[in-house]
Amino acid sequence: MRTLDGFARAGKIRYYGLSNFTGWQLTKAVRLARALNAAGPVTLQPQYSLLVREIEWEMVPAAMDASLGLLPWSPLGGGWLSGKYKRGQWPSGATRLGEDPNRGMEAYDRRGTRRTWDVIDAVQKIADERGVSMAAIALAWVSDRPAVASTILGPRTAQQLETNLRAADLHLSPAETAALNAASDPQPADYPYGALGVQQRDRRLAGGG
Repeated sequence: MRTLDGFARAGKIRYYGLSNFTGWQLTKAVRLARALNAAGPVTLQPQYSLLVREIEWEMVPAAMDASLGLLPWSPLGGGWLSGKYKRGQWPSGATRLGEDPNRGMEAYDRRGTRRTWDVIDAVQKIADERGVSMAAIALAWVSDRPAVASTILGPRTAQQLETNLRAADLHLSPAETAALNAASDPQPADYPYGALGVQQRDRRLAGGG
């Protein structure tokens, strides 16, 4: 932390951010910077998309509490939300999974769950109604999430870049957002992130003990 502060004071960097930190790690880093009177982080770079929403349980609230902007990576879920992969069709061709269907967390058998296909169907429906690409819908959703300052794009071609950039001015309606939220709900257990935990938290905040 002192090293990063030294870089900032020397003009070697303007700002710095963190990547793949958990909520408690982020909070600890911010508090340590304040205790040292050092330059603190200004952004958190997590994986975030309609397929990966678990950061909303701790990391998003921690970032908002510290006034950090989120800079999500893989907002298209490794290409899944662009519509390039189909049910029951082993990936092929010049795509991430076409070159390696077992690639990391994006692997076809690992990510090809019922929830994933439900999310893809919901994105496809709105994209068809809007007359835009599925990628544009998925990017518009993540860009409008709380605390998100920008997103990291990973196009392989100029055409993909142009398609992704068209999402910059696209905003979803409340009904469209609600439909995507419902389809992509990670459905946490009752406690502490599910309905029971939320009820207890709200009661505690209201002074109910």
